[in-house]
Amino acid sequence: MRRFVVSALATGALLAAAGTASADDLVAPESLARCFLKETPSTPIVQHAAKQGPYKIAFSNSYYGNNWRTEMLNIASAYAKQPQVAKYVGKFEIQNAGNNVAQQVAQIRQMILARYDAIVVNAASPSGLDSVIGQAVRQGIVVVAFDNTVTTHEAVNVDESQYDMGRLWAEFLAKETGGKGKILMVRGLAGTTVDNDQGDGAMDVFKKYPDIHTVQVYGNWDVGLNQKVAADALATNHDLAGVWGTEGMTGTLQAFLQVGAQLVPMTSESDNGFMMLAVQHKMPALVIGQSPALVAAAMRAAIAVLAGQAVPRDANIPLNPVTTDEMKAGANYFPDQPNSFVTNISIPQCAIDIPVHDVVK
Repeated sequence: MRRFVVSALATGALLAAAGTASADDLVAPESLARCFLKETPSTPIVQHAAKQGPYKIAFSNSYYGNNWRTEMLNIASAYAKQPQVAKYVGKFEIQNAGNNVAQQVAQIRQMILARYDAIVVNAASPSGLDSVIGQAVRQGIVVVAFDNTVTTHEAVNVDESQYDMGRLWAEFLAKETGGKGKILMVRGLAGTTVDNDQGDGAMDVFKKYPDIHTVQVYGNWDVGLNQKVAADALATNHDLAGVWGTEGMTGTLQAFLQVGAQLVPMTSESDNGFMMLAVQHKMPALVIGQSPALVAAAMRAAIAVLAGQAVPRDANIPLNPVTTDEMKAGANYFPDQPNSFVTNISIPQCAIDIPVHDVVK
């Protein structure tokens, strides 16, 4: 999902490209190609006969209850109302299944009966919805899954590469440390696909550097637990050269500050609190996060397929790394928002631009 460190010049070029994309029609092939990247060179393309709009689009969400999901749901509502999107959307509905597979299956069945043109899904189970998704597709309904994607090949999957996130974080630390030293890895929830993919991406980099050694702890993507496990690690590791971390890294950075440890280069997902502290303390950092605006990308993919355009069956959305010197208050982090605010609310390569006031309600 991305390049390694984006220079000021590269950032300017990216914003220029995004400006061009935003002027494009929502279903223009060139703009779609910038947004939806094939997961692999052999990933199949999905394309159907164009259907007359405006379209009825439903969103079946599996879970509601954390900050990322709250922002994601607000972004979905806001994106459907933006003028370039609204002209394609005759009706848009959101339903939440409470992370209950049976409830989500029943929800999608009702959407089929209501004759929606497309169903966007954040799935409660990778395979538990396969049957009902098949029913929808056989009724001519376009199904696009994102974030928690699905195993059935009848749906379009839209996501960001967790492997590439882990790899890019590790490449950043390898450069910052000169390829040597002890790296504390503050991982997420052990055994999950996301944590495995991020960890695999990191270790494929670190194993190239024989003078890099890793110490691994698990913080379950929780700020409080991250702070505890980092503090415990600092008690026995006084020679850390860097910290590889994911979600909840505000807690890890707070642990360093609490014990007065020397700050070292760190990585994180798009935690507002982490970014504010990194800027305040001028600490080298690389931030890359799973964007809650993925829902908007999934909605755009559904509209594109309904309009007869081609998208990859498994699509990766480009990542947007941000280093400390690129962190700008009010642009990619927000001092007037809580530490828990997820900052990457727009995806420039997809011409998805969501104002903060539409995300915070």
